[in-house]
Amino acid sequence: MNDLVNETVAIATLAIALFGVAFCLMQRHFKRTYRSFALWLCVIALNNIPSAFVRLLDATQIPQTHMLLVVLNLASALCFTPFLWFYVFTLTSTSQSRPNRLFAHMLLPLLAVIAGLAVAWLPADLQAGVFDDDLILSLGWPVVFIVVIGLLELAIHVQIAVYLFWIIRRLVQYRQRLKDVYASTEQTELNWIFMIGTLALLFWVAQILDLNNVLGLWPNALPTAFFSVLGLAVFLTITLWGLRQQPGLVPDTPQGQADSGEDAKYEKSALSPEASARIARKLKVAMEVDHLHNNPNLSLWDLARHVGASPNYISQTLNEALGENFFDFVNRHRIKDAMHLLVQTNEPIQSITYDVGFNARSSFYTAFKKVTGQTPSAYRKSNPRGLQPQEGNTSTIH
Repeated sequence: MNDLVNETVAIATLAIALFGVAFCLMQRHFKRTYRSFALWLCVIALNNIPSAFVRLLDATQIPQTHMLLVVLNLASALCFTPFLWFYVFTLTSTSQSRPNRLFAHMLLPLLAVIAGLAVAWLPADLQAGVFDDDLILSLGWPVVFIVVIGLLELAIHVQIAVYLFWIIRRLVQYRQRLKDVYASTEQTELNWIFMIGTLALLFWVAQILDLNNVLGLWPNALPTAFFSVLGLAVFLTITLWGLRQQPGLVPDTPQGQADSGEDAKYEKSALSPEASARIARKLKVAMEVDHLHNNPNLSLWDLARHVGASPNYISQTLNEALGENFFDFVNRHRIKDAMHLLVQTNEPIQSITYDVGFNARSSFYTAFKKVTGQTPSAYRKSNPRGLQPQEGNTSTIH
């Protein structure tokens, strides 16, 4: 039963991966990001080929087939988290750039290929001993390759933990950085971060328990089919998440080029204090006169086009002259409008939410309480109609 479930899961995983690859290759925009994700899906597909076609491959009776499949499975497993890291890094960069030192990330998979191929080309009698516990000690120097393969199998579990830490940390940082370019981040931020992190952690724990099935270190009643199904659930979640994501930090220009490097930010900026003050005045007009903040999809690039300044200068002015990021700057004006509407009108709170530019009730309540220290309904009750809004804890509103 376990074998049948494992084979079915492998076939389903292979089919989903190939569909995802085809989808990614058809995308015309953000090609680097989608191709990075397609490469990760290819790794998943390769890793599931031995399990998906195990009966067919066993029937071929081709020499060295067993060891070549071990090499394929091990090398692709060692590529699993590095390629996911490449995709996440590309997705969350300002110019769809890939991480540096790509070769260093490929050392373990390369070592697996070298060791596996070395064993695969051993004489048939010695190669047979690789899978025979009674003969393994009589192999001589080839045992070195067998030990290397065993150590690489163990290294997979450490590798998964390390890369998952990097990925989750990167996504959390990305979620914060989105506030430098978007006033409403519901459509762009990675709301699935914690779900993916939890599922990935469960997958890693399952891998450790599955390893115990092989080593027999402690009693384990969970069947191997359980780990296969859990792996499929994690893979399906990440695939659905990946296919719907677009780089949030890439400017919405035809070229899709960033205005600055990922780490350069303001180091080489020529923005003078006078120019910064002039931009700050334009920003005030854009909010208080033109009411740009009422646009729920307002981005840093939209605001930059409106005031006629570069996005980098806008961001620098907000951070250095006004002491806030783009997200807080826009939402401060939204809350100021909401406070007025709550006191001066009988408009429902839900309508006010959308009137002032928020596109989610939860975001409005969170932002309103952060600024005023009260919920919108409590604020309305404490400020009778006709009175001027009391700002309370809103020292930042001006």
